[in-house]
Amino acid sequence: MFDTSFFPDWLAPDLIDDETFGIAYDAVPDNKRAWLKTTIARLHVLYGTPQVTWGRQENHWRQGHVSITETRPVDFALVLVDSRYASGVRLLAAAMMPLLGGVEDILVAFTGDAPVAPECLAALELAGIEAAVQCSVEKGTELLTVCNNSSVTGRVITLGTGARTLARQSCASSNFVQVWDEPSFSAIGVHKNGAFDTALLAWAHPDWDVVEVTEDDFAEDRSFAAVCCESDIVDAVPDYIPVSLGAGQEGCWIWPDLTPQWFMHRRFSLLSEV
Repeated sequence: MFDTSFFPDWLAPDLIDDETFGIAYDAVPDNKRAWLKTTIARLHVLYGTPQVTWGRQENHWRQGHVSITETRPVDFALVLVDSRYASGVRLLAAAMMPLLGGVEDILVAFTGDAPVAPECLAALELAGIEAAVQCSVEKGTELLTVCNNSSVTGRVITLGTGARTLARQSCASSNFVQVWDEPSFSAIGVHKNGAFDTALLAWAHPDWDVVEVTEDDFAEDRSFAAVCCESDIVDAVPDYIPVSLGAGQEGCWIWPDLTPQWFMHRRFSLLSEV
């Protein structure tokens, strides 16, 4: 795959093979795979499938100048994941954004020695993202250096504490490459008056605490990534909690500030009319 890719071919020995994907897929129960599929379906409905691979708009203004706006997907997207990361639905919410943005060269790189969670590999398999490697932290650092020194446009997403730390040490946003880190939340609040599937929430976010909350708790604790609540409570959820989930949506996820548009490269020209 690296023959036509931005990513270096020295990663080839670290590619995760089809057999490993298959074993992981079979290890995730049918009902949990159904939630991964539901998350994929929700993201497709919310953001759609890219229909335009490149766009150019030229305007000639009465004031005597010309503006040209060009838009295209970036050349590559790297999803850097701590190998201990275990949330398949959050991986989908991140890794599907470049896919839905029309980026053709996408690599998911798990860094570290811990076995990759079956939910993560099954999620990638279901989304059709099979360009994935598991490499050492040292190789992850080298990969980020390659990205940081790139002369083509790209985006880097980090998931998990180890990946975020690695990126901050080795890769900085530049004119060509931008970095998005998964926010450091630690809990999901479940409104005490609702009927929610807390076991499903614990599976979807095994690194976060699932705690019962009231509306008064919203103002006291900013560790919540989401609140599970009914529609009559949504308007009481403060802005610093980015996600609210209703009953029947506990297995889905989205990052509101990470969208397919972030994976577009834009150029603008302002010219004088000749």
